[in-house]
Amino acid sequence: MNLADIRKKARQEKARELPDSKTTSSSAPAADHAAGVAEQDSIAVCKEEPFPATTPEEKAEPVLAEELPEELPAVFDPVSEILAGRQSAETASAAVEAFHQESTENVEDSLKYLRFRVANEEYGVGLLEIREIIKPRDITEVPSMPDFVAGVVSLRGIIIPVFNLRLRLGLGTNKAPGRERIIIARRQEGLFGLLVDEVYQVLNLSASSIENPPPVLEGIDREFVSGIGRHGQQMLILLALEKILDISLR
Repeated sequence: MNLADIRKKARQEKARELPDSKTTSSSAPAADHAAGVAEQDSIAVCKEEPFPATTPEEKAEPVLAEELPEELPAVFDPVSEILAGRQSAETASAAVEAFHQESTENVEDSLKYLRFRVANEEYGVGLLEIREIIKPRDITEVPSMPDFVAGVVSLRGIIIPVFNLRLRLGLGTNKAPGRERIIIARRQEGLFGLLVDEVYQVLNLSASSIENPPPVLEGIDREFVSGIGRHGQQMLILLALEKILDISLR
């Protein structure tokens, strides 16, 4: 084989090797691209949350602090009103029972007063004129009676007329019931009931702490008030029961 044949054979072998190198070089970028895609997919998978996203129903809306009201509106709770009224009334009722069980020889006994509320005012009645305190019950209306006479109730077989002190004192009707009590008072001819908005407690008033009714009261208002009692920061309008229970005074 001469030199020319050797060179020709060499060129032919070189030509056969060129397609393989092109194939190899062209496949390398494809492999690199595939590897890059796979790497991106793996990164995307890693960035996904390990748990499924919360459904719209379960996802709670955030509440900004400025959206919340500073104070919640007051809501009338009848259960709380009844329980609070029951506690204070039971305390006062126990004090009335204890008073009647004690000896009445002590002069200071006549200066014990039951403190109660009618509308927005606080009143007092001497404990010597009170027999007991009961819960409100069904009242039977009596025809042809003044509007302040609510009717009659039966207490252990005794028929007792009940006076609505709100109407008797011209203070209108009670729009927020829940703590009412009936104070059973006694007069020479029998027993009477006084419907009040709330009963508080029994107070001891000294003679020096009781003042005469103010001169600004005139007419029937002055007749209903026997005096003004002061107990610390509290001021009680002391009622004259004999005038309150006199239906001829209107």
